Amino acid sequence: MSQASVSARLGAWLLGAALVGLGASPTQAAPAAVLSAAQTISDDRGRSVRMVPRAQRVVALAPHITETVVALGAANRLVAVDPHSDAPGTAPLTRVAAYPAMDPERIVALKPDLVIVWGDGLPQTTLARLEALGLRVFVSRPQTLDDVGGSIERLGLLIDTDTDPVAVSNQFRERLSAITGRYLRSPERSVFVQIWETPLITLGSRSVMADAFKRCGARNVFSFPDAGSQRVSPEAVMVAAPQLVVSTVSGASDARWRQLGLVGDRPEQARFLRFVDPLLERPSPRMLDSLERLCAAIDSVVR
Repeated sequence: MSQASVSARLGAWLLGAALVGLGASPTQAAPAAVLSAAQTISDDRGRSVRMVPRAQRVVALAPHITETVVALGAANRLVAVDPHSDAPGTAPLTRVAAYPAMDPERIVALKPDLVIVWGDGLPQTTLARLEALGLRVFVSRPQTLDDVGGSIERLGLLIDTDTDPVAVSNQFRERLSAITGRYLRSPERSVFVQIWETPLITLGSRSVMADAFKRCGARNVFSFPDAGSQRVSPEAVMVAAPQLVVSTVSGASDARWRQLGLVGDRPEQARFLRFVDPLLERPSPRMLDSLERLCAAIDSVVR
């Protein structure tokens, strides 16, 4: 199914639903306001973004965004990406800084018809400046792996590509379901996830990485529902008594935890796993490769 037919199908569904809500027959002429509503889509800040015209020139300002665009078969629509994007085929592209500071005027000079930005750390003033310059902006911030499927579909409806975004999304969801079914277990293994050593920082619940650990049958011993990450003390980790300590820090060792007696070789002590994989932090289709590696690594350490 072509991108155009997918768009037509979604547009017809939205239009029909809107007409029914107005008490009209789908065969009657649609009011202009209804047609306008049917041509917008919500981003991850709840903003309405125009679906038409389909984007021909896209600036993607986060690695997960670039990877999603590439997965949709729209790499040829990219005119610039952020410095950290390394999706296949993107090496020759212009690099545009996104964080901590963005240069809206440089983005305008690239003449994009769609700019996709990461929601974390994006000041409202920067977003307002981009819009004031006449740019169409979509804010992306998936917080769970399920959200990634929805992001694939919405970005696929904004960009001019022959790929069927629903098919790409379904493929992602089917693979995610298969991985979850393979590794999800009860009771879950308790885990402490160390994403920084000094100071000691762990995952909060509002992060795609936290969802990844759950999919692997691991329960984070800390729960911070309103945060993506949180500082904790070694003493708090000792009290929580996880079965597994996972460090995502390059070069990290278990020395601290062995010295404290948390990690060791006795059956009652926790095990230590160093797992460093940039894809685990990116809510994109390629994250499933990292998810499979994480689940297998946890299974090999804790039975």
